[in-house]
Order: sequence, then structure tokens, then C-alpha cells
Amino acid sequence: MNIKQIITGVLFMLVLQSCAQEQTTTMTTKEAHKMMENLYKDVKYKDKQKLYDLTVFNGACNYKIWVNDMLVYHMVEGVRGELNFTINAKILKSGTQTIKIRIFPYWNRKEQKFEDYLHQYAGLDVTISEIEWDEKTKRFDRFPILTYQTPREGDESLQDNPRGFKFPEGEEQLPYYEETITFTAEVPYTLTGWSNSVDLSQEDPEKLLKEVEAYYFELAKNFEDKNIPAIAQKYYKKEKEIAQAFFHSEKALKSRWHENILEDIIDPTAKMDKMEDYKLEFYGGGKVVNLVDELIGYNPFTLVTENKEGEKWYSTYDIYLHRPKPGAPLEMIR
Repeated sequence: MNIKQIITGVLFMLVLQSCAQEQTTTMTTKEAHKMMENLYKDVKYKDKQKLYDLTVFNGACNYKIWVNDMLVYHMVEGVRGELNFTINAKILKSGTQTIKIRIFPYWNRKEQKFEDYLHQYAGLDVTISEIEWDEKTKRFDRFPILTYQTPREGDESLQDNPRGFKFPEGEEQLPYYEETITFTAEVPYTLTGWSNSVDLSQEDPEKLLKEVEAYYFELAKNFEDKNIPAIAQKYYKKEKEIAQAFFHSEKALKSRWHENILEDIIDPTAKMDKMEDYKLEFYGGGKVVNLVDELIGYNPFTLVTENKEGEKWYSTYDIYLHRPKPGAPLEMIR
């Protein structure tokens, strides 16, 4: 992003925020909380709950994982170990699902760039499990349905016996390794999500960047103003689909809204971190977009809070936008 683009974007934002300040909503904070808390009433198939879980163990590498071209996790710290992710929010309906895996080199903090080639002990193990509710026992049962390993000598897991990466014949170095695999999911729900949305990757990139910036900055202002009705309106469609995908109960939904989303926002010390040096990144076959840091790919939408000792805490918020139909404004979908 050059200086001209930044200045243009800032001027655009000032105009938009001025207009936004003139808009009012008749919804009170109490009504906004009630609207979000009542989403559990729309959740169906609670007696047929089925979740899908991704267990990832990495070797000496960073990695990215996408499900149905929606980002699940971006590891940039190179910390070796196991992580778990429930991926239902990326599964819109039953059928074949895709998982894209990319492993890439460590980040060189001194030189502020990624290393040129994969480490010889780079690797990734991925297990997909189906977690199904048993109405008789009133508990969830877990069934591994697929195990994936990056190329290596032997078939032992990285956790049991770290092995070197098996480079293609004739290759001794690779800048990264990427592979796409599939699995079949059976879920009782069908979500619209971004399936019928506009392909944003085909739009004018400069105009789209300004529109995405406008959304981010307006939401940031809502956060700093602690404008709960405005935040609830922006989150509503996203949270409605997530509530169904995870079969949220009333208790779980209240916890997500008040603790996971709002707890840091309403903190009296909360301030938005400065957003700069970012770019557009597309997902969902080009139908979903967000902003990422140009250097590493971090999520730039970050809220900063302080504890009594003056220690700062940084909380990032996923803001994935789509355009539901041609000519419609961008909306948060994940």
C-alpha cells in the first residue's frame, strides 16, 4: 500500500465515519443483548448434533490450514506441538469437504522475513474426527475418520518419532509444501454462508479495499464507543449461523456473546490497536475477504486492554466479509 492509497483511504474513512455518526438505531443495549441471546431459539437438530474436529501436530515449520478455502489457523511462531480446532463453521452442508495444508519455513525475527527453505524436519500430522451426540448416554463419542501426514520416511507420527521431510525425487530444498485432501461430512443442517455470494476477487481491488477499510474502521469505532447495538447488528448473521453449526444451547450462546466477544470490548481500558500496512486476502473461492498484515499475514483487527499492573493484553477478532448479492454492502459472515 503506497502513501497515496493510505491518504485516500483515511479521507474516505473520515467521510464515512461522519455519515455513520448521523445514523441512529432505535435498538437499546438491552434489546441488542436479548437479540443475540435469543439466537439459541433458532437452533435446530439438537438431538442430532455432530461436530468435526481437526487435530494438528507440527514439526519444525509454520503452517496454514484451510477448510473449504476458509482459514482455520495460521501458525507463524513455529512452536512445535498439538492444537485442536472444531471446524463446523466452515462446513455449510453435508458432502465432500476440502482441506488445504501448507507448511512453510520459520520466521527470521532478526532479518524480519521467512527463511528461504523448509527445515529438514518440517512436517504436519492432521487427524479429522467426527464427534457425535449419543442421546442414550448423554455424551459425545469421538471417531477418527481421516489421518493425513506430510511426506516422510515411514508412517510413524511426528509426536511419536520425528522424521525428516521426504523431498520429491531430485529436490533437496523447497520454499513450501502444499497439498489438498478431501473428506466427507454429514451434518443435519444446511447453511447459506457465502455459497451464493458475489465473487469479490473479480471486483476493482482499490474500490474493494476502501470498502473493506470502511467496514473495519466503523466496527473499530463501535468497539471503542462500546456501541453494543451497532456491534450486535454487525455480528448477527454470522452468529446465527455459528449458533446452528455448533448447536449452541442458551448457556453456550450467552457465554460466547458476553465473554468471548464482549468481555474485552467493554473493558474500560480497551483501545483499538493501530491498523497499518495491510492487504486484502480472499477465501471461499473469492467470495469472502478480510485484511491481513502485509509482512507476516497477521490479523490486524486487535483490541488492547491493560490489567492493574499495567500489562497489556492483545485480543484479535476475526472479521470475514462477503457481499450477499450484487450491489449489496459488505456484511460479516465469519
